[in-house]
Amino acid sequence: MLKLDGLRFENGGKRIVYDYSYGAALSHYFNKKQSYFVEYTVDVSQIPASIAVVPFLANFTPISWFAGFDIEVPEADATFLHSLEELKKEFAVHFAKVKPNTKVLATKVVSNKIEGDETALLFSGGLDAFEALTRNIDNNPYLVSVWGADIELTDTKRWDEFQRFNKEETIIADDRVLYVKSNLRTFYTHKVDLLVDISWWGKIQHGMALISMIAPLSWLKGINTVMIASSNTGEVSFGWGSTSETDEKVKWASMSVIHDGFHLRRTEKIENIVEFAKKTGHNTQLRVCYSELRNGKNCSKCAKCQRTMLGFILCGENPDDYGFNIPSNFYELLFKNFGENAVMTTGVAYEWRCLQEKAASAQNLHFIENPETEKNNIATFAALPLETMVNRNIDAQLGKKKLKFTLISKFPRLFQWYLKIRRALKTT
Repeated sequence: MLKLDGLRFENGGKRIVYDYSYGAALSHYFNKKQSYFVEYTVDVSQIPASIAVVPFLANFTPISWFAGFDIEVPEADATFLHSLEELKKEFAVHFAKVKPNTKVLATKVVSNKIEGDETALLFSGGLDAFEALTRNIDNNPYLVSVWGADIELTDTKRWDEFQRFNKEETIIADDRVLYVKSNLRTFYTHKVDLLVDISWWGKIQHGMALISMIAPLSWLKGINTVMIASSNTGEVSFGWGSTSETDEKVKWASMSVIHDGFHLRRTEKIENIVEFAKKTGHNTQLRVCYSELRNGKNCSKCAKCQRTMLGFILCGENPDDYGFNIPSNFYELLFKNFGENAVMTTGVAYEWRCLQEKAASAQNLHFIENPETEKNNIATFAALPLETMVNRNIDAQLGKKKLKFTLISKFPRLFQWYLKIRRALKTT
């Protein structure tokens, strides 16, 4: 049993701190040095306790499904309790380790209704989020960004940059941006990640955790619709923390969630961004990359940056106009993703496959330096046998990733020193 003993409001009512207790058997899952908290830029102290508890349950209940314990809370929203049961069933489809008999026990169950018809969009500044904004811009949604999700709470430099980039975007209205701060990725230990062979955040947590951050705001701002941008379409199915099947089961009070853009491939989203730029004269500055070594909006070297830049190249657009700084050895970096030692998951292979299909039919290309050489590179890429690469070397790489992850978790300060040295070497 894990018990929520109570919640309290600090920092002028802007921060909710959750006090909880648990037995010795669960102690290795939770960080004893910090209580879980969520902090807003507005006073949320007057919201009902049954709504304030939503972020707590959204982050702790999934751990209970895998570790096998019950959770007890003083008060909870009736709709959200039902939502958690539906979510547990959905995750059990992909994860056999889910224990179906775990329970959330609430002393008081409350039926809530949110008054209002506002919309909110979870906003990371990436391709999916920006494309969702451009399609839904007439709805003037609140944009909700969470510090502690992709940017660590200790990384004030990159968080300050993130807020500055938002201010620089002319299509973003300052009075519609809402910031949330939470230790949603550090209140638990690396033992939680090992419940799913690492990547707890990606495989399980991030969809429902991020959506739940909006619960207190929904009560204050009258938000009855929450949008979270899709990553993939229904063409691929695998265990992941944010899908149409999971996200749209997250509900509290009278609100609903839209897994937005589910009908669109990322290549089509890039086409929409380009069309928006041509229509409005505004080139959106995307932030798709959170590499520890990046300077500016993107590192322009990692695989995620490469896939996005290639999408613009195949549309005949210069990626530099959309927040990147394309390297001269772009295609050399590109082909390293398909070498003998490369690891290709089902989800990543799908992203590359979409780009392959686009490359095979693209007529209007952007060239970096040498059109003939680059045409040949694109043709070679389009013909790569991706199906032979999926899950190749995955067992050996998983062992290495587990070891690296465990070492980083046990020696975080040493890892930060290592990153500082790498950044310093990169800039010299």
